[in-house]
Parts: sequence; structure tokens; C-alpha cells
Amino acid sequence: MAEPESAGEPAPRELEIDWAPWGWAGVAVVLTAWVFFPVLVFHPAPDIWALAEIWDDDPNYSYGYLIAPLAAYFIWERRDELRGIPLEGSHWGLAFVALAMAMFLTGLMGGVYYLVRASCIALLYGGILFVGGWRWTRALLFPVLFLSLMIPLPKFIFLQIALPLQVFAAEAAEWALYWIGVPIYRTGNVIHLAHTQLEVAEACSGLRSLFALLTTGVVFAYFFGKTRLQRVVVVAASVPIAILVNATRVAGTGWLAHHYGLEVATGYYHSLEGFAMFGIAFTLLAVIGFVAVAVLPGARTPAEAA
Repeated sequence: MAEPESAGEPAPRELEIDWAPWGWAGVAVVLTAWVFFPVLVFHPAPDIWALAEIWDDDPNYSYGYLIAPLAAYFIWERRDELRGIPLEGSHWGLAFVALAMAMFLTGLMGGVYYLVRASCIALLYGGILFVGGWRWTRALLFPVLFLSLMIPLPKFIFLQIALPLQVFAAEAAEWALYWIGVPIYRTGNVIHLAHTQLEVAEACSGLRSLFALLTTGVVFAYFFGKTRLQRVVVVAASVPIAILVNATRVAGTGWLAHHYGLEVATGYYHSLEGFAMFGIAFTLLAVIGFVAVAVLPGARTPAEAA
């Protein structure tokens, strides 16, 4: 016979757990793994290792290895803020998960691997929103969005940007060389000199320095800009700086080819000239950035700047 319970001692209660949120989380994880994992592992084109191969092989995106560590640092820098934000998960996160799946499948079936890779950003947002809620999503908006800089543009968009930049660089070089007394004739993106000719190829369009300087501008604006206006000015300034410095580089190459031969304007000297011009572009961006931080509304005090 079972012994009666002692008077005054409450009967033990089972631990009650609200399984609903965890059930939704489990469904989201299973569906995501079912769609993403097999393709990332077995399909050679859109996986994460393909990104690393692009960063290795394409100099236009060689900065891609730095993006994820920088994003991780931006998150780590927010650690104190994140500790004070409670986890208030939102089921709207599942909408971003569904969007990520739609982007993934659309890109995969249409051969637009930019959508396949960009879907990872939407998936990450969806996970943060589902688990942490809107306040966590707002706090991590910039670090996650920063990750999109490591994804190469679709080739057709890249070419649509590169060709006008090639023509502009050739036109600017033609104007500069004409005014310093170098005989020159231009057809499209080809510069004809007295003894040789130069083609402003895709690699000389300036997109390589534009992407790198734009990323540098974003990082500079994050660390030094105090207001949105300051940050926008710094990031926006990186675009014309990169374009104009590249045009100057093309003009300098034409001047060297005219006076010292094509050998001096190509190969090692050409690469050295590229490094030097990017250093000049970075210096100009830093000067404009510090001026913007100093004079625009919301400028830092001397103590904050220190």
C-alpha cells in the first residue's frame, strides 16, 4: 500500500517547458539544412569554397578574406550592448528563412550564383530575428550586411560597370596627355601613341581599386564617423577618388610608354604603379574622412578623437 503524503508537503510537479518556440526553431533548422547542406557539400559552383577560389583567382575580390573577420570584430565590439538585450524571438524570422530559400532555389535554377550566396545573408538575418527578436536584428544589422561585400557581383553587372569605367579612364588619360604635350589618338578604350598603343582593359577599369577602396571607406566610416551624414560622406567619397586615381594611373602609364617604351609601362613597373596609386587613393580618402568628421555636424570632441 502506498504511503500517504505528509501533510504540508506539496506533491512534486513536473517541469513545464513551452516547446512551441523550440519546435518552430527545429522546423526552420531542418528545412534549412535539407535545402542548403546537400548543395553546399556536393554542388561545385555555389558553395563557400567557390568563394575562396574566387578570392584567390580574381584580384578584384582579393579583399574577401578580410570581410568575415571584420564582421566578427564588429559583433564582438557590440558584446556589452548585446548582453543587455533580452532574447525576444519573432516568428517573422521564418519569413526571412523562406526568402532565403526562395533566393537560393531561384539562383540555383537560374544559374545566378549571386542569389545563391546572398541567400546566406537573408538566412542569417532570419535566424537572428527568430531567436533574438527585432532589437537583436537592429543591433547586428551592420555586421551582417557588411558580409555582403565579400560576395562577387554577377558577371553581367560587373561588365556593365567595367566598360564605362574603361572608356572614362581612356578619355581622361587622353585629355591629360594632350595637355602635357604627348601626341595621342584614342578610339574607344584604346590609346594610340606615337610609337605604341595601350588598351585600357577590364583589369585597368579601376573596379579593383573601387571595390577595395569602397570597403576601406565603409570600415573607416564605421570606426571614425559619429553621425550618419559623416559616414555617408566618407563612403561616397571613395567612389570618385577610386575612379579619378585610376584615370591618373592610366595617364601616367601612357606618359611612361611614350617616353621610355612600353616595357617600362607594363609588368613589374605597372604593378608597382598600381600599389603607389592605391596608396595615394587611401591617403586622399583618409584626409577627406578626417575633414568630414571634423567639420560636419556631430563632430567628435578632441577627447573623443584621441
